Amino acid sequence: MIDEVLSLLRNKLNRYFRTQTQLQEDKAVFLAGENTDPIVFPLNNVVPLLINIEEEKMLRPANRYQEHYDHATGVRTGKHPPISINLFVLFVCRFSAYEQSLKFLSHIMQFFQQNLTLDGENCPELKDHPEIQQLRMELVTMSLSQQNELWNSLKTQYHPSALYKVGILVFRDRGEDAVTPVTVREIRTTSLATDSLSNKEPEVQIAVSQ
Repeated sequence: MIDEVLSLLRNKLNRYFRTQTQLQEDKAVFLAGENTDPIVFPLNNVVPLLINIEEEKMLRPANRYQEHYDHATGVRTGKHPPISINLFVLFVCRFSAYEQSLKFLSHIMQFFQQNLTLDGENCPELKDHPEIQQLRMELVTMSLSQQNELWNSLKTQYHPSALYKVGILVFRDRGEDAVTPVTVREIRTTSLATDSLSNKEPEVQIAVSQ
């Protein structure tokens, strides 16, 4: 699903770039596999780069294991609850002319400002991915020290860029663990004291249905 989201954002940007610049070739591209260690951003392109993933803990269910009981079959199945995550995507603009880098960076920010939420209405492509209901775009502002740390970790020089938080992706447990149903459980207790009249030990039986 992560690859589908990054591909969707890349394709949306390419269509927007063509309307704004009249260029026909795609300018938003992914890194080539051989250019990742160290990272080499292709010239005259915009590169979306996934730099971090976080769980959306505000939406995390308190119960880490959910059960579903089928009354028709009497079978109880269990699934782990969905996990919601956010993606942190860095959009890097590297052009031979510095002003072109700034121009495309402006296009990126304009596009996401106009489309802070991508859903089925403004993004028909999401209809092909029913597990993704919508994507929310949020510009993340990094301090100078955070930027310095980030680019040092990428082992490359700084290029004009913008960091966006993309949420929310929901990953669901597709497996099911069958749990043997409990129909009746009998609890038998015996009193320690004897009945003086009958000399019998009274018993108490409790039946619990589930």
